[in-house]
Amino acid sequence: MLKQFKSAVSLVVLLVTVAGPVWATTPVSGVVAQKEQKEQKEPSVSGKVQGQLSEAIQILHSGQATNPAKAINALQRIARQGDQKARAEAMLWLGRAYRDGLAGTAKDIGMAFDYFQQAAGREGLNPEAQYELGRAYLNGEGTDRNLIAAYMWTELSLQAPSNISASAEAQKARLETLLNTVQLEKARQLVDQLATLYLQ
Repeated sequence: MLKQFKSAVSLVVLLVTVAGPVWATTPVSGVVAQKEQKEQKEPSVSGKVQGQLSEAIQILHSGQATNPAKAINALQRIARQGDQKARAEAMLWLGRAYRDGLAGTAKDIGMAFDYFQQAAGREGLNPEAQYELGRAYLNGEGTDRNLIAAYMWTELSLQAPSNISASAEAQKARLETLLNTVQLEKARQLVDQLATLYLQ
């Protein structure tokens, strides 16, 4: 009973953390209108920012302990100043760099989790970050293991096509074998709630 109570409390905390309190949200129609206004005002990712982002990702992919500070600094700057898509991409790669120690970056799974959470939620809506967040919850990387949250974020990552869709499908299938029917139903309800209320 205590374990079920703790799980319920964890889910409430998760929803509040990801989406903010329900009473403080804008109705879905208002969110769509705000998003459309924002898109009209914001230009697409500038060539300069995209070039910096590509260069930083290439340094991290190189596999050599070259100069991770250059890549990390560029990604942090873009995460603060780029448009929504660029910020989310930068936060995704910061999370991967800190989780995996890419190009000699010091590993910090707590920081990696924080970056994945920012890129996955309302701030970024990045499907790859949503998958990575699901993976973090599945494996307890930078957070407590939470299979319901892992399923929820993995399922959300599949709502838009991305480079990790096949991996997300495999992760979802694995989670379906780990969750009982009650947990799976709760996870699906949370996916529906987040998809309709907060991540539009």
